[in-house]
Amino acid sequence: MYEIYVDASIDVENSYITDNNIHFIPMKYMIDDQEYVMDRQQTEEELDHFYQKMKDGSITGTSQITPYTYEQVFRKEAEQGHNVLYLCLSSGLSSTYASSLNAAQSVMEDFPDVKIESVDTLGATGGVGLLLMQAIKGRDEGKTISENAAYLRQIAPDIGFWFMVEDLEYLKRGGRVSATAAFAGNVLNLKPVLKINDEGKLINISKQRGVQRAVKYLLECYEGSYDDTISSDVIVAHAVCKERAEKMRDEILRINPGAKVQICPMGPVIGSHTGPGFAAIIHFGNRNFR
Repeated sequence: MYEIYVDASIDVENSYITDNNIHFIPMKYMIDDQEYVMDRQQTEEELDHFYQKMKDGSITGTSQITPYTYEQVFRKEAEQGHNVLYLCLSSGLSSTYASSLNAAQSVMEDFPDVKIESVDTLGATGGVGLLLMQAIKGRDEGKTISENAAYLRQIAPDIGFWFMVEDLEYLKRGGRVSATAAFAGNVLNLKPVLKINDEGKLINISKQRGVQRAVKYLLECYEGSYDDTISSDVIVAHAVCKERAEKMRDEILRINPGAKVQICPMGPVIGSHTGPGFAAIIHFGNRNFR
């Protein structure tokens, strides 16, 4: 057997974490000068506090997982003779994947009988969640750690991500758009629509005028790209806009009555860069539909 680890970029129903003995690699996020360590999914109260701080003008951010942190976690498991399967935030969004590989190699040199598999999810938020669900299934079916890791790497590019951002101010703070573009976009009520590409990088694919049109565009992307061959699971992730997420869920079920839809609040690691009002549809299918 082997232990399964994720990091705090994940969004998934908490039952998958608690019922399947899933572990977290700690990640840090900041609100102004205050640092927080996230080694579990956040409570509703913690998320409300975080996003309210953003609305009030606090500066938020994240720091990458260090090789030392990875080595501490992996070494602790190795000392107990445990193998580790780790699902990592996309290498296209962070350098933490490379850090995890270096740490794993160092630990395995000291513990040659231990296997540590780090999987680049080529995604974030609910995409990591969907892969976790498949990892749990594979482990329960008796896949070896190497078989499970290989399968997860194979299907990672088959996850489609369709996102909308409500307020460009937060992308401006993170350096993803200029101050001029953010000001003009907010004045014109433009809502960027983004996806994650084959390299695991976040790219803009459209600008829609108003939330309603942006949500409609996301649903069109889902309708044109979903594929239930691997799984019919869908994650609708949101940053304190649950009512919007519930309407999106209802429309997804109209499009595909067989879909199994989870509504998941988005944690601070990704939310730090996108802000409140962010919503996403994440599912198995063609991420290159648009």
